[in-house]
Amino acid sequence: AAVAMKEKSKNAAKTRREKENGEFYELAKLLPLPSAITSQLDKASIIRLTTSYLKMRAVFPEGKSARGLR
Repeated sequence: AAVAMKEKSKNAAKTRREKENGEFYELAKLLPLPSAITSQLDKASIIRLTTSYLKMRAVFPEGKSARGLR
């Protein structure tokens, strides 16, 4: 019974990781970068780029360049 529970827990963890990875790669596809780049990113890079992109959108909400603000 203990072996069956361990196997069940292992399978649940694997399923959770697969779902998590899927979400990360969906997030990467939403970044304004070529897919040749986003398809090569690891999870930490996806989070860093997404955070930076969201911060940039907060500073330039309408997508205006810094030149347009002078």
